[in-house]
This record gives sequence, C-alpha cells and structure tokens, in this order.
Amino acid sequence: MKAVFRTKSMKLLGTSIATLAFFTFVAWQTASAHGYIEEPQSRSLLCHEQVNTECGAIQWEPQSLEAPKGFPGPSIPDGQIASAGGAFPELDEQSADRWEKVNLNWGTNTFTWHLTAMHATTKWHYYITKPDWNPNEPLTRDQFELVPFYEIYDGGARPGQTVTHQVTIPERSGYHVILGVWDVDDTANAFYNVIDANFGGESSNPDPDPGNPEEPELPDVPEWNASTVYVGGDQVTYNGKLYQAKWWTRGETPGNSQVWEEVVTSATTSQDAFESITAWNTFAY
Repeated sequence: MKAVFRTKSMKLLGTSIATLAFFTFVAWQTASAHGYIEEPQSRSLLCHEQVNTECGAIQWEPQSLEAPKGFPGPSIPDGQIASAGGAFPELDEQSADRWEKVNLNWGTNTFTWHLTAMHATTKWHYYITKPDWNPNEPLTRDQFELVPFYEIYDGGARPGQTVTHQVTIPERSGYHVILGVWDVDDTANAFYNVIDANFGGESSNPDPDPGNPEEPELPDVPEWNASTVYVGGDQVTYNGKLYQAKWWTRGETPGNSQVWEEVVTSATTSQDAFESITAWNTFAY
C-alpha cells in the first residue's frame, strides 16, 4: 500500500508541476504581449490569421516583434527589418509574391494598432518603400524612404488598448511595404510591424483643395522659459521648433546650447530630417 500511495503521490506531484508550468507559460506569454497593427493588417497578423503561411512562431504571437529602438538609425540590422532583428526569420523572406497583400489607396488612411500591453510611448512613426524599390531583394534601409511619412510624439503618455492614426501615404502604385514603428518611452525597445500593400494608383482623397496647406502643428508642450528648471527628457517649443533636454538645465537657450536636442516632427523641415538620417545611414551592418 505504501508503494501504491507513493506512486500516486508522485503522479499527482508531476501533474501539479505540469499544471503550474503551463499556467506560468501562459502568464509569461500574457506579460510579454505588446501590440501589432491590425488595420491595415500587418504581415505578422496575416500569419496569425493563416492568410500568410509557413510563417514560423510569429503565427502564435504577432504582438511580439520587439527590438531596440532608434530606427532609421542603428537599431536593427538591414535584412531583418520585418522580423525586428531576426527573432522570427521567416518574416524576412522577401519576394514579389511571398506575402499576401492588403489593398490600399495612397493619400489619407486610418492605421490602427491593437495593444496587448499599454506601454508608455515616446512616438509612433511610419515609412514606405521607395517608388523604385526591388520587391525581390531583402528589406533594407536603402529600400525605404527614411523620412517618415507620418510621426507623432506622445511624450511618455500611456495609450489605450486601441491606437488610431490618420496618416497620409505618399503616391504609390503596385506592391509596396509600409513599416510602422512604436517607440516605448520607459525601455530601450520599440515594436516593428510591416504591411504588404497593393496600391491601385488612385488617391483616397482625390481632387484636394488647391489652397494653401495648413501649417503643421507642434506637439502640445510648453514654450521654453529661461527661469524654469528642466531635466533630461523634458520637451519645450522655441522659435517654432521642438526641443528635448539631454540633462539638467536652466537658462540655456534651445538651438544655442548642446543641452537641447531638436526633435524632428512633421512641423520641422524634411531637409533637417534628411540630413540627420543620411548620417545615421552610414552605419554598417
């Protein structure tokens, strides 16, 4: 009887350990969950929905494309942009017919992220392949327009489960790839999602008003004040530009002091962004 009791006890213990391991794994998956672009459907989400096939492990966790932030600077290697640094290598396979495509028109579109963990956010930014990109070559920085066609700064705010952006996609026709990046504010990481899009050559907002374009607005941050103490990460506006403090400062004028770093937004010039990105793009992998 003792031997039988011991055997049953060991079986029960084994079952308990297995159950605990299972729930620990499920809890870890939930804790490690983050977010993905659900509209238009990203490459990873179409893998999860079994529209894309032979995707590897990403089909089970489309929310997990996390890697160091800093794109288009030295964040993730060229050729591993779709997989966020190579964790899900199947996503980096690239050819004109490897992936299913969503139909889009250039012009105004709504992009929606579904978040499974609502991290404090620095910014969201989007890129698109060049008009003459090669869909049969790996996705590299040289394949993309490196000035984002849309970006918005959240200044560390914590988003809700659904985040929506009204973006304006540049004129394109045929197959192109869009890259959406979500920069987390309180970690060194970001989330990377690519969308395989087919453009029919039409605009989603044809016959625009030919009047003067509206002046882009800066984020809602305070104007710089010479008597205010600022610490690293604080943002201010000054002379129509957005600046962020690198460290503690007071009385040092943005644009004239190294403590202030200009933040590139849609309200700053594309030329400034281009010069900055050109310097970043010299990084060799």
